[in-house]
Amino acid sequence: GGPLLNLDGEVIGMNSAIIGEVAQFAGVGFAVPSDTIAREAPFLISEGRYDHPWLGIEGFDLFPEIKEAMDLDESTRGFLIVSVTTGGPADDAGLRGGDRQVTIDEVTVTVGGDVIIGMDETPMKDFNDLMVYIERNLRPGNPLNLRVLRDGVEMDVELILGTRPDP
Repeated sequence: GGPLLNLDGEVIGMNSAIIGEVAQFAGVGFAVPSDTIAREAPFLISEGRYDHPWLGIEGFDLFPEIKEAMDLDESTRGFLIVSVTTGGPADDAGLRGGDRQVTIDEVTVTVGGDVIIGMDETPMKDFNDLMVYIERNLRPGNPLNLRVLRDGVEMDVELILGTRPDP
């Protein structure tokens, strides 16, 4: 694809794909932001690859029913860790995944893990906040200080980011 321009003619990204009818140039377009290109291109040129930072966790953002199941205040925002990859950065730092299951609207959900509520002195609302912060500011091997709720108690956990495994 070509450059994605704003109304002032400034390059803000690189078009990468479009979803639409065959042989049409209309539909939903996708682009890589220019700040991502600026961050990753030097590594792609010099090393032939870009290593993304990795925590080694799975989970989901808190929602009201989960907060209730875990006896969390309804104003609590963050990301519930459901599982931790054995030997990954989160595991090495002692972060905990869920330890019990509850049923919410006929769906079984794992709860009871650590809840990430901030990183490097910055509060977060959801997993997107965490991932954007990590991708924009950190590299594999960098330390990351996470503010975590564990069994209702806030604590700081420092981990060293790993390299995201290839799919």
